[in-house]
Amino acid sequence: MDFVTGGAYNGKLDWVIEDYDSDYTILKEGQIPATVGTSLLIVNNLEEMIQKDCTKPEEAADRLWEAFYYSLMGWERTDPARQLVMIGTDITGGIVPVQQRDRLWRDRTGFIYQQITNDAKRVFRLWFGISEQLK
Repeated sequence: MDFVTGGAYNGKLDWVIEDYDSDYTILKEGQIPATVGTSLLIVNNLEEMIQKDCTKPEEAADRLWEAFYYSLMGWERTDPARQLVMIGTDITGGIVPVQQRDRLWRDRTGFIYQQITNDAKRVFRLWFGISEQLK
C-alpha cells in the first residue's frame, strides 16, 4: 500500500493516475473492494470518509474504520499483482479549528493518517503537482 497526501486541489489523484500508469479503479462510496477487477485500487478523499464517521460515537466510528481498512488491506494481500493507493488531503494545515466537531475530525484524520503511514510501503506528499517521497 502507498499513501499520498498534500494540500487540497494540488493534483494528488492526477499524479497517482499518471505515475502508476495502470488500469485502475477509484473506489466508490459503499463499493466492496472484492468487486474491483483492476490491479490498482485508488481510495481518494479519505478525509471526507473520516468526516462522515465523526457524527457517530467514537467506538462505532473506530469499528467502521477498522473494518473498511482491513478489507482494503486484505484485497491487496490476496494477489501480489494488486496495488492499493490511499489519497488523503492535509486538512487545516496545522491550524486548530474553532468548532469542536472540526477539531474531532482533524484529530481522527491525523490518527488515521499515522496508521496508514505506519503500514504503507511508500508515502508521498504532493504540493502543486510536485511529489516528494517521505517513506
